[in-house]
Amino acid sequence: MDNMIVINKLFFKYDHKVIFNNLSLSIKKGKFTTILGNNGCGKSTLVRLLTGLENSNGSILIDGIVLNESTLSSIRRKIGVVFENPDNTLISETVMEDLAFPLENLNCSRDFIYSKINEISKYLGIDHLLNRCPRDLSGGEKQLVGLGCALITGPELLILDEAFSMVDSMSKLNMLKLLRRIKKDFNVTILNITHDIEESVYGDDIFVINDGSIVIHDNKKNVYEQEKKLNELGFELPFMVSLSNKLSYYDLLDKVVYDMEDMVDLLWK
Repeated sequence: MDNMIVINKLFFKYDHKVIFNNLSLSIKKGKFTTILGNNGCGKSTLVRLLTGLENSNGSILIDGIVLNESTLSSIRRKIGVVFENPDNTLISETVMEDLAFPLENLNCSRDFIYSKINEISKYLGIDHLLNRCPRDLSGGEKQLVGLGCALITGPELLILDEAFSMVDSMSKLNMLKLLRRIKKDFNVTILNITHDIEESVYGDDIFVINDGSIVIHDNKKNVYEQEKKLNELGFELPFMVSLSNKLSYYDLLDKVVYDMEDMVDLLWK
């Protein structure tokens, strides 16, 4: 499997504060990867570096292309980003206009734009919101529109920068489940950058950042087995993982179950 992202010996600092010190990582194409770190560890800075909004020492490759001034435009076309606060990106008078904006910037035809808006809005279940003003939507609805704006150009890499921190728990759960379907249906690599370990159960593998370096990296099952180290870094096991471990202790389960509905089905058998 080829790599979608390769970062090699990245060094970055703001003024005299070192954010990343010799950071190296690679993310496979088609994976749903979580980058987990406490607030202030540089997660949003990493997004800015991956999208070329900040320069650094070290190398960044996106889909095999070295990120630099000459490749920046083509690389950005490969990336869709969903930010923490959708109010900063939803600036039009209607949802339809916000969804159209990324395609208008690419000089797409009007027929193509309407076709893509119809496709994406129906897929995300926001077609009934197209004529609504984004400012009047709920937090969950706004973030779905933000996701639509990120997906509508057909990115190969979807980056979520603390995208669920301002939505309610049910909206977060529904969107995380939706992302798993998006990964398959759109053949897109997903990078979820978050401080919330609960979100990581919906992905494939996990990087944990601390003091500017990767301190844990593995598939999620193996990461969760490092409970002591996670605790030292300030993270508790996700609820479903902790529950699975407790039920396994009483021989009620023989594996970790990540979804509550699956858990109920297993226990009722």
